[in-house]
Amino acid sequence: MKQSKRTENRQRLLAFTAGLFLAVAGNHTAQAYSRYTDGCNNCHGAFYQSSTSPKGTVFPSNDNHLMHNDPSYMGNNCNLCHSGTSRTPVYTWRSNGTSSIANDGLGCSGCHVGPGLRKHHQINGVPGCTGGCHSSSEVSAPENVNPPYYGGVWASFTKVRNAGNTVLASNTNENWSVGDFLGLDNDGNNLYDLADYAVGPRDRILSSTREGNDIRVTWQTYGGRTNTVQAAGNVSGAYSGISPAITSTNVGPVTTNYLEVGGALNSRRFYRLSAQLP
Repeated sequence: MKQSKRTENRQRLLAFTAGLFLAVAGNHTAQAYSRYTDGCNNCHGAFYQSSTSPKGTVFPSNDNHLMHNDPSYMGNNCNLCHSGTSRTPVYTWRSNGTSSIANDGLGCSGCHVGPGLRKHHQINGVPGCTGGCHSSSEVSAPENVNPPYYGGVWASFTKVRNAGNTVLASNTNENWSVGDFLGLDNDGNNLYDLADYAVGPRDRILSSTREGNDIRVTWQTYGGRTNTVQAAGNVSGAYSGISPAITSTNVGPVTTNYLEVGGALNSRRFYRLSAQLP
């Protein structure tokens, strides 16, 4: 049973590897981002004493490492991330792990889940990981499924708890950076936390109000989602889009609206929302 668990964990390590891979034809060699300093830092900034990521993330006390380690913030046990007695290099896919939980040394991939991380980069135009070590058909868990290090038996080793990030409060869920409450895109569909339909409630129309010959449709959605307003002459009829794609900004619940010019000139009008996924 113990050997089976070890084998299962090694398979999970391979699946969660956070690196980017580029296969080279013929020799079948690969270059991997097995460490943060292999290339992750080019877009996300230095891990130590880095106050703001080039992507715009602001770190508490001007230090990304402190955000991960300090008990005032994420409070990660050092061995969840570091390897060996020297603590360096730091690998994205393995680490020392704890002494009380078997086969738990997952490194960065304990929180930044590999399949979702790769999909997130691909959808944003970062050169691919597939074709060599990783398949384009790999499946990532939905956003509401916690990565390996979140909660449960890990509670005494890290404060990360809720991949859904459903409470917009500092230093809880995934809100460790300063003020953005955005969290992570663990499943790689480019929708962060409450914007993701696996976490946040469905969009809903709140009202349709006549303004002269026009109708204003007001609905509740979540920051980061993109909706199109559709209309039809009867409730079961053929709906068609009447608005452009409208992307809501900010984070968390958002109320927005669209004015259909001339909408009140129709004898009957029914509305619905269409969600656009990346």
